[in-house]
Amino acid sequence: MPDRTFVFAVFALLLGIAAFAYLTLWPSFEIVETNTDGIRTVRRGGIADSNGILGVVFAVIPVLITLGAILSVPPNGQSERRHKLNLIVGTVLLWGFILLFAQRIGILYVPAATMLTSVIVLMLVRDRAWGKPGAQERTKSARELREEAVNRAARSGNRVGRRRTTRRRSR
Repeated sequence: MPDRTFVFAVFALLLGIAAFAYLTLWPSFEIVETNTDGIRTVRRGGIADSNGILGVVFAVIPVLITLGAILSVPPNGQSERRHKLNLIVGTVLLWGFILLFAQRIGILYVPAATMLTSVIVLMLVRDRAWGKPGAQERTKSARELREEAVNRAARSGNRVGRRRTTRRRSR
């Protein structure tokens, strides 16, 4: 089972691809054409119709940034400093793209950028909660912690963790 940070990064990529598909396939841009008689016609088209190939290139940049960020997230959850740095740089680049092109296409990539930001937060919170840089261990369940305590008590001869077989007398 992949780690939740990897799953969130995959969702960020899917949201970026969905925004790109919307821009290229859905007729969301108005194209105004004027003929020689001065008659204007308005039609709707995708980003390729309104801005040409340059518009498609600008629309695919956030998907590539998100793909680069997802490649830096390990599926098993054992993140290192370089993984976090790559993810932070990718997220900052994506938010920068959104701010630069917010008037045209940038706002559609906000969900993908939000998911990448949540991946960073998850990585940092996990590492802080576990108290280890890189998060090399997984957390233990309550049952595993109890079993460890009982085993330590049994080795030390302490009665902690053992059940009582006799009833206590009242004084």
